[in-house]
Amino acid sequence: MNQEQTLFISDQLPLVTSPAILKKAVIYKLDSYISGGGELAFPCLPGMLEHYINIVESLFSHLGRPMPKERQLQLRQMIERKLAEGFNISTSSILVIQYELVKPPKKGMACQVTVRSPTLEEQYKSWVEKRKPPLFGSHPDARVLATVAEFRKNTSLKILDVGGGTGRNALPLARKGHSVDVLELTPAFIEQLQTAIATENLSMNVVKGDILDPLTRMQPAFYQLSIATEVVSHFRDVEQLRLFLAKMSDFICPGGMLLFNIFLTVDGYVPDELVREMAQLSWSSLFTAKEFATAMHGLPLAIVSNELVIEYERQHLPQTAWPPTSWFESWATGRDIFPLANARPPVELRWILCRRM
Repeated sequence: MNQEQTLFISDQLPLVTSPAILKKAVIYKLDSYISGGGELAFPCLPGMLEHYINIVESLFSHLGRPMPKERQLQLRQMIERKLAEGFNISTSSILVIQYELVKPPKKGMACQVTVRSPTLEEQYKSWVEKRKPPLFGSHPDARVLATVAEFRKNTSLKILDVGGGTGRNALPLARKGHSVDVLELTPAFIEQLQTAIATENLSMNVVKGDILDPLTRMQPAFYQLSIATEVVSHFRDVEQLRLFLAKMSDFICPGGMLLFNIFLTVDGYVPDELVREMAQLSWSSLFTAKEFATAMHGLPLAIVSNELVIEYERQHLPQTAWPPTSWFESWATGRDIFPLANARPPVELRWILCRRM
């Protein structure tokens, strides 16, 4: 086709002078000059799939890049798969959606969906690096001290502190002359404990390990008291709770005591899967009374007392030590799961004291 023919055909096309049509053409061309992108990060909670999809689709629409139907389905399937994958790895996994505007005539967004899964050790390391001490409080738990006081006076106890953290309970107990073993999985906490032990020449030993690891074993029927504060709140299901209780039954001598705290639902409330996911994300894993009974069934443990943590600690801690941390009251009342200002969440953090039969 020569130049004269091209000009002739062009002359046959309708002339457009409509401002509205011309504006659309200009905007279409302008879109080829516009660039941008960003990143969304969501907790990996499978129960929030619909909520996350609505956020993503709304964002893309507001940016003038709505996803075509077939792309919407592909993105939905990818997000659903990654949420499940991340949650199975860790309750702290993050779904990351990186997006970038595509150039016309393509439509929608170019997206990459990945999962980041920090370990519990990595998260606590971040606490050490970014938060001001004391991380868990300046005073030992009042219920821990009261439990020790129930033993015969002037007796040096063999104590196991599971998940001892920075030693808020273990160090004061060792200073009182008790022989304390700490089972801890976070290297940053272990380093702090070992420094304190060496500086003060304490009768205290630190073992690196996870209580839920089948290979983590302590001396059987050895300890007169075992404590686990703010530990069960990390567990993910009844099986892990059962494993913990069974191991404690092995490690504690007959007549010895086990003290731990646990979030239990109240008034027959049974949480759905979304609530359970949120509870695990908030380090507030909760159990129903039936689930707790199932975990305890057949084990040589008898419950001696069952008390509300926040009331006990508020009444028995020194006034200068209350609250233990800025986050404790919200966490211990279940408001890290349900941030209710004028109502009480259907969950309570309880002190459970058991005797090894």
